[in-house]
Amino acid sequence: MSKSVRVLTVSSFFALLAASSGTLQAQFPWAGARAVGMGGAQVAAVDDATAAWSNPAALARLPGWNVQVFGSGVASNRNNFLGTVDSLLNLPFDDIFNGSRPDLVPVLISDLTSLAREDTSVLFAGAAGVVASYKGFALSAGTVPYAGIYPVIDLVHIVPGGPPPNGLEFNDTGLYLAGLNAREVRLAYGHGFFDNLLLVGGAGRVVLGRTYFERCTVFGNCENKDLSEIVREAFQENAFDTTKFAFDLGAQLNLGIFRLGVTGVSLNQPTFDMAPVAGAPASVPLPRQVRGGAAVDVLSFITVSADGDFLKADTLAPGVKSQQLSLGAELKIPLFAFRVGGYTDFAATDQHWAYSVGVGFGVPLISVDASVLLSPQGGVNPTDIDRLELGAGVGVRLHF
Repeated sequence: MSKSVRVLTVSSFFALLAASSGTLQAQFPWAGARAVGMGGAQVAAVDDATAAWSNPAALARLPGWNVQVFGSGVASNRNNFLGTVDSLLNLPFDDIFNGSRPDLVPVLISDLTSLAREDTSVLFAGAAGVVASYKGFALSAGTVPYAGIYPVIDLVHIVPGGPPPNGLEFNDTGLYLAGLNAREVRLAYGHGFFDNLLLVGGAGRVVLGRTYFERCTVFGNCENKDLSEIVREAFQENAFDTTKFAFDLGAQLNLGIFRLGVTGVSLNQPTFDMAPVAGAPASVPLPRQVRGGAAVDVLSFITVSADGDFLKADTLAPGVKSQQLSLGAELKIPLFAFRVGGYTDFAATDQHWAYSVGVGFGVPLISVDASVLLSPQGGVNPTDIDRLELGAGVGVRLHF
């Protein structure tokens, strides 16, 4: 087994996401560093031009001009997919094939069985772009990338040295890599009624969807390939473009210090064609999601918020769903804002929490924000193979 395949095990999804979007779940795409820092709880709490993504109704509350550049995303390693694949690919396959290490056959079968569990996958969703807003209108150009890596498990060919019907060397176990990079131009508008007691808004999106697909078999075409070849095949040779239209809607109710919000993204759920590659689906959806939230200004400088998905949304891993609950808080003092948050996914079979922190610095004309999200597994090392969640966000905002 080549060294490059083992490298693929640890880093494939990070490299593939970078190749597809140019930035660093399907999950609801959190837009901006503030959203990531507050665990994704933004439907009722959003207070900047990323409202064009989080809840277009909130654009009605923004004063003056806002120009913003941002990038953010979250990746989920469900059922410790990466750790299991790492264990599998570090086994001495030659010794298992020739029968000299029969003691490792149970380990091999255990790893394959673990990968065959429902929901085992790596998922990603994010948002990046530039947006300008004024008097309720917002115009943006950017991308909403999604990715899914999931295993295809062969539990028939498991006999070391066996013939083609069941021989281990004929095992077809491998990884499928699917991506959708929704590059778009978005026009959004929010309007207030009854002295801004009720806000409503929507966004129309012209989406150039570029899909990607590649299959890498553990005992086949991964052999003797380095990571750059895998990335090139998935994101150049197998790229396929389709242009579609999508729309979002949102509303927000403002009751003094208490706000309620609801938003629906990609409500028409357009589908984008895949290249005619063996094993690839005919098309993948731009996932539909409806999300509600509440925010409370406990004090003038403290906001607490919560969001929840109403639907189990599709992802790019077949049969894998996402339904999030997000919690967040923000403390504002002169020049600085500090944020904390957390989220869990009710649709995951290994349901757990991941936690985020963020900071913002602002003066009258400009604000800068950054945040990071990590699951407890793996400590503070973001590249730990057993980490179940990893996210980050950055942004710069001009407001005048």
